[in-house]
Amino acid sequence: MSARKKWYVEATAHTNEVIARELPSENAHEDVLCQDGVKRDFWECEYRFITRLLENEATARLNFKVFYREGKYGPVKPWPFLRRRKLVLKSALEKGRVKKGVSPTQAL
Repeated sequence: MSARKKWYVEATAHTNEVIARELPSENAHEDVLCQDGVKRDFWECEYRFITRLLENEATARLNFKVFYREGKYGPVKPWPFLRRRKLVLKSALEKGRVKKGVSPTQAL
């Protein structure tokens, strides 16, 4: 069974104020040591909250980074997949990232 993840958001200025209105003060953690040796201030939250932040990122001008910890004592690491989106074949064709062609078996 895989370890459960704990999610953290590092926010600056305006974004920090927005998060403070949404989450209880118990979720604020100061000087958390991260895997890279830097101490950061975080808000602990559910991943659903992060998806809400992402949905409102552009319109509300939010600026934040997402970190996670696996298990109770694992290192806190940045979440590398935050803004990567899946690209399905249909949208890749529409955006011109791939071209429709003849498969090698049909060319014979």
